[in-house]
Amino acid sequence: MSIGQTLAAARREAGLSIDDVSAKTRLRATVVRAIENDDFSLCGGDFYARGHLRTLASIVGADPVALLAEYDANIANPDDVPVASQVFETETAGRSLTRRTERHAPNWGAAAAVMVLVAIIAFAGVQLLKGGNDHGSRLASTGSIEPSTPVSPSPDVTTVTPSDTPSTSTPATTPPSSAVAEAGVHIVLKVTNAKCWVLATGSNGATLWQGTMNPGDSHTFDDSQRISLKLGNAPATDLTVNGVDIGAPPSSTSVASVSFGPGDPTLAQG
Repeated sequence: MSIGQTLAAARREAGLSIDDVSAKTRLRATVVRAIENDDFSLCGGDFYARGHLRTLASIVGADPVALLAEYDANIANPDDVPVASQVFETETAGRSLTRRTERHAPNWGAAAAVMVLVAIIAFAGVQLLKGGNDHGSRLASTGSIEPSTPVSPSPDVTTVTPSDTPSTSTPATTPPSSAVAEAGVHIVLKVTNAKCWVLATGSNGATLWQGTMNPGDSHTFDDSQRISLKLGNAPATDLTVNGVDIGAPPSSTSVASVSFGPGDPTLAQG
C-alpha cells in the first residue's frame, strides 16, 4: 500500500474519522485528506510533510519509520533531505537553525538605532528653530529703537518686528517604536493530544519555564535574542514562532530540541 493508503487504513482501524484526526493533530482536514490521497502539495515542502507524517502516524498507530523511508525513497526532493535532517533533530541542528535564521533576518537593531538618530536630529533642529523664534520675540517686545542710540547697519543683523515673528513652532516628534516592537523572539507553545514535558531557556541561559503541560495547555515565551526549547513529546505540540505557525517540530523520536532567533523561522529552509 502507498503512504496515504497505509495512514487511511490505520485511521479506520483506530475508529477515527478525518475530522477526529484533524482535531487531535491541529492539521486542517483538507491537509489530512490530501495526504491520505498521496497528495503532499498542501504540506509546504518535504520538511513539513515529514513532520505531518510523524504526527499522523503517532495518532493512528502507524509505523512512522517505514512511512518516512517510503517518502524519502519515492516522493521527497533529494535536495531537501540535508536541510530537513539539520533542523529540529538534535541540539546541533537547533543551533544551525538559529544561525541561518539570524543570517536572513532583518537587522532590526540597526534600523531602530537609525530611526532614533533621525528623531534626535529632528528634535535638535526644532529646538534650534524654537530658540531663534524666542529671541526674535524678545527683540520685538522692546518696540522701536530710540533715535539717540547709534546703530551700525550690518548684513548679519536683521530688524525683527512683531509681524515677522512666527506665532507657533512645530513640536518635537518622538522616535517610532515599530522596529523595536518587531525585534526579539516570540513563541506560543500549545499541547494538543498528550502530556509533554517542556524546558524553555532564554539567550542568557536562564530557565524561562520548566514543567509538564497537559493537553489544551499553552505557554508564551519571549526573549530579545534567542529561545531554546526541549520537548519530551514533540508530536503532541504545536509551535507558533514570531507569528508563523510551524506545527509540531519533527523528530526521529518523541524528544526534540529546537532553538529560534528573531525573524521568520521558515527562512531556515533555504
